[in-house]
Order: sequence, then C-alpha cells, then structure tokens
Amino acid sequence: MLRMVFVADAFVAAAFGIGLVVAPGLVFSMYGLHTDASGEFLARLLGAFVLGWSPLLWWARDQTATPLGLAITRSNAILDTIATVLSVAACLRGVMNGAGWTIVAIFVVFGSVRLYFGFIAPVSASHPTGSAH
Repeated sequence: MLRMVFVADAFVAAAFGIGLVVAPGLVFSMYGLHTDASGEFLARLLGAFVLGWSPLLWWARDQTATPLGLAITRSNAILDTIATVLSVAACLRGVMNGAGWTIVAIFVVFGSVRLYFGFIAPVSASHPTGSAH
C-alpha cells in the first residue's frame, strides 16, 4: 500500500508542481486565490519544490521497506499534517473556495497512510526486511 502512495503522490506532485511553475495564476484561480507578482514568485518556488519531490518519490517507490523509505514516509507525514491544518484553516476562513476542500482531502488521504506506516504500524509489519514491494 505504501508503494502505491509513493507512486500516486509522484504523479500528484508532478501535476501540481508543473501547474505552479508554469501557470500559478491558473492554479490559484481554481481555488479562488488571488495574488500579486510576489505571490506568483513564491508559488513558482513552491512548485519547483513540489516538482522536485516527484521524482524522489518515484525513484524511492521500491524502497518503502528501507530506512530511506521510512524517513521519507515520516517526513511526508509531518508535511501532510501541517498542510492539512493550514488548508483547513484557509477553507474555514474563506481564503480558498469550496475546491480548497479537495486539497484538504488529498493531504488527509496521503497523510493518514503516511502517519500509519511511518509512526503507528510496527516497523516489522510496515517495513518487512528484504521486501521488494
């Protein structure tokens, strides 16, 4: 299951990353966000980060049973948890329109799996030694 999350997130990250780098205004408008030139610059930087994370997840998809996979899983679980809280707050304050809840859902789905496999599941069960996932 964790391998599927790495693969799915690689594609989601690529899509959002490309969108934010190439057309941040378009991506923002889908969620009811508005920005100026400074905000577009920051969006492009975020897009570059997200786009750069995509191949890391893809290349690590068969390493979920290793210490590297566990580190990636745990760091993404922390990122997803913080991003969930920030995104919920933005939706509740009206910063994002109703489509913003899809962002919340993405972070909740990916984050739940990562929290489970990164911090809750016994390491031997979630990351069996020698597993080739």
